[in-house]
Amino acid sequence: MRVGLVHGFLSRRYLDFWRAYLEALGVEVVEAAPPPSDLPFCLPVQRLLAQVEALKEAGVDYLLLPDLQGGVESERGGGQCPWLLDLEAALLRYFPGLPPVLKVPAELSERVLGRAGEVGQLLVRNPMLVGRALDRTRRLLKPPPPLPTPQGSVGVVAQPYLLEEPAFRREVEAALRAHGLEAYFPDLPPERLREEADRLLPVDLPTDRELVGAIHYLGRLGRVKGLALVVSYACPPIPGLMRKAARRLGKPYRLLTLGEDWQEPLAALKAEMEKGNRGG
Repeated sequence: MRVGLVHGFLSRRYLDFWRAYLEALGVEVVEAAPPPSDLPFCLPVQRLLAQVEALKEAGVDYLLLPDLQGGVESERGGGQCPWLLDLEAALLRYFPGLPPVLKVPAELSERVLGRAGEVGQLLVRNPMLVGRALDRTRRLLKPPPPLPTPQGSVGVVAQPYLLEEPAFRREVEAALRAHGLEAYFPDLPPERLREEADRLLPVDLPTDRELVGAIHYLGRLGRVKGLALVVSYACPPIPGLMRKAARRLGKPYRLLTLGEDWQEPLAALKAEMEKGNRGG
């Protein structure tokens, strides 16, 4: 039995547990390094498609995918992007022969044990082996701590699956430092960010709530003087949601699109921040 695992799309939150659990079951875990891709999608989707193609060619029996929204459905905000709402359904459009999918929660808690038991029984059909594997790995059912962040003056907001990618953070930090600016990434756990969102805008999907919550959280921090709202061109509903939330806070902000030139908007953001400091 071979199960393919993909990196990205919140894999930092769930993958360590599921990898260890599958190995404890005696299942062969297959992971693919995403090769370069020229497909017309944003970078995270390109990486996902490349990994799935490689895993499909490797002949895996199942593909483990995260449920990014915890079963919540919506036609607003990120709900208009198929990659954010349902990865399996989106992938089936491009891979008609997709291996059967094991959909698992994108976040860890004791509630994941039930789903882990179902997956284990499906794969090995041995309740005793499933129980032993759960006992050996349930200590991993703890959400990872937020990534460390510099305490800069520019709050960086993006979809959670982007913010958890080290390469994305390095790219944003380098772009800001070229203008003498320092990034501040949201450093609250996801559930706290969702609580922050409820104070600002009514949104449905968990990833949208994290997005809006990050804007509210960073926007209320005194040391944060401006906001960099980073979007992927492949998710057109997201920019409007971000602008709507940022306008309610009154701090300078600029919308930055991956793959475009950020020189002019970052220079303008810095000038507006400095003007605000002098005015204060």
